[in-house]
Amino acid sequence: MPEISALRPGDPAEVGGHRLTGRLGDDVFAAQARTGERVVVKLLLPDVDRERFHRAIAPLQGFSAFYTARVLATGVHGDRLFVVSEYIDGPTLAESGGLVTGVGLHRLAVGTMTALVAIHQAGLVHGDLRPGNVVLGPDGPRVINFGVARAVTSTETGATRRVELPAYTAPERLSGGPPSAAADVFSWAATMAAAASGRSPFDGGTMAGTVNRIVNDEPELPDLGELHGLITACLAKDPARRPAAGDALLRLVGEPSVLTSQVSVATPPSRQDGTTRPVGRGRGVLTAGAAFLAGALIAGTGVYFLVPGERGQAVADGETTSTATPQPPVITARPPVTPGSTAAPLEKVEGKAASDLKLDRAQATLHEHPNDPLRLQAYLEVSSPFGSYVRDRSGAFKQVGTGEEPQVSPDGTWVVLNPWLKFRDSDTDQVRFLRPDTGEQFTVSTVKKPLKTMFPVWSRDGSKVLLSIHDDHEPQRITGFVLIDVRTRTATQVEAEYTDDAALAFTFTPDGTVARGYHDGKAVGMEYYNLSGQVTKSFHWVGKPRSRDWFSPSGERFVTVCPDEKNYCVWDTKTGDRRATVRTGPDGQQLLGWFNENHLLVQDPVKGKKNADQVKVIDFVGATKRVLADVHPLKAALQFARVAR
Repeated sequence: MPEISALRPGDPAEVGGHRLTGRLGDDVFAAQARTGERVVVKLLLPDVDRERFHRAIAPLQGFSAFYTARVLATGVHGDRLFVVSEYIDGPTLAESGGLVTGVGLHRLAVGTMTALVAIHQAGLVHGDLRPGNVVLGPDGPRVINFGVARAVTSTETGATRRVELPAYTAPERLSGGPPSAAADVFSWAATMAAAASGRSPFDGGTMAGTVNRIVNDEPELPDLGELHGLITACLAKDPARRPAAGDALLRLVGEPSVLTSQVSVATPPSRQDGTTRPVGRGRGVLTAGAAFLAGALIAGTGVYFLVPGERGQAVADGETTSTATPQPPVITARPPVTPGSTAAPLEKVEGKAASDLKLDRAQATLHEHPNDPLRLQAYLEVSSPFGSYVRDRSGAFKQVGTGEEPQVSPDGTWVVLNPWLKFRDSDTDQVRFLRPDTGEQFTVSTVKKPLKTMFPVWSRDGSKVLLSIHDDHEPQRITGFVLIDVRTRTATQVEAEYTDDAALAFTFTPDGTVARGYHDGKAVGMEYYNLSGQVTKSFHWVGKPRSRDWFSPSGERFVTVCPDEKNYCVWDTKTGDRRATVRTGPDGQQLLGWFNENHLLVQDPVKGKKNADQVKVIDFVGATKRVLADVHPLKAALQFARVAR
């Protein structure tokens, strides 16, 4: 953000309940919300049409995506509308005072294009992408003011319409065309060229000269290395010839200098016992598809996906209350870490499947053996008709719902179904339990709106289900968890001592307590919680846990993406000592969890084939032992689980 200067005489002290603390520019202020959160308040001109403005700005409120700054609120102050947005600490690209080259330019390109992809997929456009609207934040670049310019200009009359900065504007916009996704791509490319050279590729010395160059001349580009072809394509005069943002991002994440760059990783600082971390932690771990991959590229060299007061009182029907009593966490000291790959004794994996099972709806083929300790137990179609399927005791799959994520209990008796579409009939979130062999079912209410529950996990004894709580007011945060006692059919809502990234879901530990990954802006690791939501132990050196299946079948080990972000690390559950370092596979590999005590389950893209992945068993030196399934990565959410013997 720009440097904050003192308020001037005549500036308001407060706007919409936000205390102004300084100036960021003309009618743009740094402010503090009642919650203490730092925000940005922008006052609009008095003649903006309010009704049209609210129609234009409404889609932006509540929208949250990677590498963007959220629009938090709007309102009226006196005779002027205002917009409140997320504050990002750091200079804008225009203010940074330096050129961005090499790997830094690649990462800037990936981060900003990831933001555009999210904005466009939500049916929005930015409308004013330029160096002044890219903030170099502490956790990567952030695109700010998306859609706000369009909302403002859509309400202005011809007499009051502002003149846009032409140097980064697509030629069709200069001819009076509306903001569009293709125009955003053009502005992105011009902004990236400016990051590398310090000026627009169409700089003509004057406004008229610049406009003439945008409309009629080719861009003057600096040395962009491997980005040259993509930037040139995005600057095509004809918008139809420019790649879509999603296609551009896929090209970016394949650039070899991003995938092979060497980045030093600082040793995570240890925290002394009894210190208190901020309740909210930095957003360093991301959650789906290309955005996950982009996050990995920006963070370093590893490429992987991340799939994300008082004791709580158990009551029925979701009427639960819980507050956390402050309690200093017990944090262990960091043990020595072995640097290299470590071989380990291997349990047997059948080298060849005994049968194949084709699932047409999931576009998957399973390659199974009766001795396999786990197999596909359930799946959810992620496109229409969104069927939920579970495996019965005969091995066949049958539909048990629509639009509900299924998770089968360890003994195969029950399935919990968590709806993706919330609050259809009431303001209370619910999960459904079904016994497929008898048809018996019941529903348990969990939390009330704006809270919702996600990522169901069964305890190992099948007596409880754990869900992570998302707060719609903080859409990228998990704020606590819900415990469901299956026998009594009651829910306990627990507020966690700390909130964290939405990709870091809670899971059960082998002994029935709770764990979750965390990211505090520097260190990435995992923490153990008691059932009152308080941290009891922290392993802040172990790297990123993945999904909900970290712990080995015996419970003696857990697996993460290593701190160096290049390998998988196997750790001792009790001590946090590293037990093995496992080589990662090809770019885009996903860590799914454990196959048996000495083998991991991963999902790899098939080289040279579009939308073709393989689920594989690998050993502790990264070698493939068998392919368990051929799958389409975008057709179904799969649950591999232990086979009940």
